[in-house]
Amino acid sequence: MPFLSFFPLFAFMFAGYLFLYTIGFFPDKLMYVIGSVGLPSGSYWKPTWGDLVVLFGLITLNIEVFKATRTSNVSIVDHTLSTLVFIAFLIAWMIAPWAVGPKGDSTFLFLTVMSFIDVIAGFTITISAARRDFGGG
Repeated sequence: MPFLSFFPLFAFMFAGYLFLYTIGFFPDKLMYVIGSVGLPSGSYWKPTWGDLVVLFGLITLNIEVFKATRTSNVSIVDHTLSTLVFIAFLIAWMIAPWAVGPKGDSTFLFLTVMSFIDVIAGFTITISAARRDFGGG
């Protein structure tokens, strides 16, 4: 899938969140418990849908940081699109009521911060890798 090599995965996170809002699932159901997992300590972990979204965001961030290690023309397009996706996240978080939800949920803010880290890490890693590749120090 060469298309995914230059397309920011956080755009899919944004689109997925917006889709789930459109069908009425988010943000109201972000705090619903998915299930429970018994731990050896005897306590139970009860993840919510919001926890699952943040977990997918962290996995996406890991993949995006790995993608940032490339030094090619495709990475420039990826970084530019990642910046646009971050701007979309930021604007939505500031002005769209569905991004915060009726209870002031922070899930969308966490995704926004992860998108910001993707932009900063992408540029930083690409510059460092380019210096290494071209012997600039």
